[in-house]
Amino acid sequence: MSRLFYAFIAVIIAGCAAQADMTMEQKRKALFDGTASYKLALPFEAFAMPDGATAPSSEIQGTLKLDMMALGGGFQLLRDGYKVVKPQNRIKDLPPFEFSYVQSGNRLLPVQTGIIETDHPYFEWMLSAGRTWMGDQGERYLSVPFALLEKNANCVHNGALMVRLSADGKTSNALLQIGSETCQYLQFNFWAVYPASWQTKSDLTLPPAAKAPFPFKDISALSVDYPGFQTDRLAQPEIISPFTMTAYGVVLNGNHYGAACGTRMGPYPFCDDMVIPSYSLAKSLAGGMGLMALEKNFPGVSNALITDYVPECQGKQWRGITFENALDMTTGNYKSSKPHVDEGAAYFVLFFDGKTSAEKTKFSCTEFKRRSKPGKKWVYHTSDTYLAGVAMNGYLKAHGNEKTDYYRDFLGPVWQELGLSPLSADIRRTVGNNPAPFSGYGMYLHRDDIAKIGAALADPNHKIQGYFDNNMLDSALQRTPSDRGLKAGGKDLKYQNGFWAWNAQKSLGCKDPTWLPFFSGYGGITVVMLPGGNMFYYVSDSGVHAFAGPVKALSDITPVCGENK
Repeated sequence: MSRLFYAFIAVIIAGCAAQADMTMEQKRKALFDGTASYKLALPFEAFAMPDGATAPSSEIQGTLKLDMMALGGGFQLLRDGYKVVKPQNRIKDLPPFEFSYVQSGNRLLPVQTGIIETDHPYFEWMLSAGRTWMGDQGERYLSVPFALLEKNANCVHNGALMVRLSADGKTSNALLQIGSETCQYLQFNFWAVYPASWQTKSDLTLPPAAKAPFPFKDISALSVDYPGFQTDRLAQPEIISPFTMTAYGVVLNGNHYGAACGTRMGPYPFCDDMVIPSYSLAKSLAGGMGLMALEKNFPGVSNALITDYVPECQGKQWRGITFENALDMTTGNYKSSKPHVDEGAAYFVLFFDGKTSAEKTKFSCTEFKRRSKPGKKWVYHTSDTYLAGVAMNGYLKAHGNEKTDYYRDFLGPVWQELGLSPLSADIRRTVGNNPAPFSGYGMYLHRDDIAKIGAALADPNHKIQGYFDNNMLDSALQRTPSDRGLKAGGKDLKYQNGFWAWNAQKSLGCKDPTWLPFFSGYGGITVVMLPGGNMFYYVSDSGVHAFAGPVKALSDITPVCGENK
């Protein structure tokens, strides 16, 4: 049966929970108290702060702990493309949950951010800000979003967790649900009730907070601000099922217009705090911008040789290959000259399954033989971008920067300047000795992060562009007509310095070639920069990579290609 069918059934199940003999509030109370079974998932509406609810007047901080022996719940497997749901992976048994939060107004801020490692064979945690409010009987509700991250991968499964603290300090059972993901190959619904405890603490310290979010409006405001604009043209429902869409939006004339984050259990109540995976957006944001930042600080590093800074790459096929060749995926080393055949082959799984730096680096250095001159032919290899990251850190180490890391130390200040969330502070890394950044995937973002990054790069006058080498950045952003990059799988696609570019001339009817830079991620993730500091994005696991329709729609209200035919 199709994913759409299962998603439809899940929505029905969620709706039935609210339409049973009890009201949703009564059902939730019974689950908190342990007087009802958790046979059906609740709509995510049950985890949202109600309209008109007030924040507790006395702020709290402490640790929320769950006893991971579930008292009830359910699991629905919707897709398992790689057959990972097997006993040893314990997909239905979550890692231990014991995390601290500090209240600020009606927000509950997690003390621990970033990737939280666990002993679970398959999952790790990532936390975002939740909400707290007062009930009618003096009770306090704590509701927080979370993400389950797949180890050594970039899939994200989003959920929510809620407990009730009674007026006399007793902690209810915890209700936990998962009904959304950005993961093309593993999709499931999960709901469970766990015994919970809250321990008050007074000495907790929060990590640095992100700066103010980009000015935000609901996507529906587009048709108000720009009368006649049809917002569904951005969602592309004719080719992307709503059940596969995690988030989408646009930055237009200084405002971020974003759609609600849909799930199979209704709208996600923490859309601004939903964890979004980068997948290959990181090839641009980490690999590409990382080398541009190093080139700014160490002129000439982009032309340094891989063989000089990656000892494992000493085979003759690596002679004469520069950092920039690896970043451009033009090493000349490949098995198939067709752009995506190597990446999709069974043997490439060895790279993605490799957990240590030794495993990933060995594959990257030895799997492919020299087939053409470096810099002449583009073939898609995530391993090349990974290798560019290894080489960048090798260069820093060789030049006396033993503890310096290209991502943390050269991109971290950029993300801080933009005011990104704590999720962006690091990228997935290999395990064991000499952990290396994945570089080609492995970042995590909020939708506000995507809006800030895309708009900043689309604006040629934005101050963050001073962090990067001007020539490399201008080429990547298609501001240098004589240096657009190599053909990348189609006549209207180019790849340069880790960035994609699409020629919108034919689709938009432009008089001249109109090359728009964009990022692209596995499963159906796109961020496209438009003139004037504008941008469009969508995050999905639909398998669809298409954005000509939204760009054409936006060209009706803001110039994209200038003079049309």
